Amino acid sequence: MKQTNHRKSLIWHFTKIVIFLCLPLLSIPSIAEAKIVFAYNGSIYVMEDDGSGRRRLTDNQFWEWSPHWSPDGTQIAFERNLEKNIQKYQLFIMNADGTNQQRLTHVGERNGNPTWSPDSRHLAFTSDRSGDTEIYVMDLKNRTIKQLTGVEKESGSGSPHWSPDGKEFVYTRYVPVRAGLSPINIWIMSADGTNQRPSRPQLVPRNALAFNVYPNWSPDSKQILYLESEAKLKDPVKRFIIQRRNGVQTKIAIEEKIGGDWVGSGLCWMDGGRAFLFSAGRLDDPKKKHHDIYRYEIEGGKLRRLTTHPYNDVQPDWIQGALSVGPQGRLPIQWGDIKVAGDVEAAPESEKPPNHTPHRAKQVHRKPVDTP
Repeated sequence: MKQTNHRKSLIWHFTKIVIFLCLPLLSIPSIAEAKIVFAYNGSIYVMEDDGSGRRRLTDNQFWEWSPHWSPDGTQIAFERNLEKNIQKYQLFIMNADGTNQQRLTHVGERNGNPTWSPDSRHLAFTSDRSGDTEIYVMDLKNRTIKQLTGVEKESGSGSPHWSPDGKEFVYTRYVPVRAGLSPINIWIMSADGTNQRPSRPQLVPRNALAFNVYPNWSPDSKQILYLESEAKLKDPVKRFIIQRRNGVQTKIAIEEKIGGDWVGSGLCWMDGGRAFLFSAGRLDDPKKKHHDIYRYEIEGGKLRRLTTHPYNDVQPDWIQGALSVGPQGRLPIQWGDIKVAGDVEAAPESEKPPNHTPHRAKQVHRKPVDTP
């Protein structure tokens, strides 16, 4: 009998210890393992791979754009327009939870399209401080800046993306042709700005104006993903391209899956190169013109819409692994916990209010986040 009572006493004593140790944990706010950062209605948000756990990181009167994770997952680089009526975007960085926002640039009409070096110590970006839009690299420790493109008076360049092995950039470059038209091709250069060359020979169709945009290195630095558009008077073409270093391409068309003609507004790899994220809106249906974020599985070709919000979700960027991003110091989503869309064909549209275009020329003023 004494042994039974002693055993009960030990169990109760152990239980009290466990409760005591767990009480502090119960007071800690719940966290979301955010992996996707994106821009929504002029602010920066994060969410999980399936579109759940959405949290807003920034909230002010300025328009914000182009968020990108640092490779170590501790910071996010982004653009912020500090002028009310003039588009003068400047570069900022902040912690993964939205705190400690720091301004990096102070000159030029526009500084944007940030991309991190693999060691998270440098930031490449575009700026028109020299007159044309060109690519620069900033040392984040001492804030020194080096110009990489346009030194030899080449055509304008943009959208740099640092290869994960740190050796090269993939970027876009304008190709002047007759009548002032400028197709956009994908180029590659060494990390120090040397050895600039096209990723493959530029093929400009006679009856089309080709635009190749949003280039991204694959996680193994062996492939490039980008969006190809041919602006033809009849039957325009839009498709995603996965290009290997030897120039061999895989072309991915999604018109049938997305349901009609569309326009893209951001692109990135995810899941170790097994899938990619993109943001897009429909051009042929006024009720579906706002941009949502989609996930495309390369093997099997499954397309899944992750967002169905009142305005435009654009420019997603994905980070490998789970990041503990708590809600402290940030504003909760006020969308009524909109559910994650399933297969793209089943995504609801009836609850969406009129959208706002993500084109910068029409997004100078900050807009309040409206609830549906």
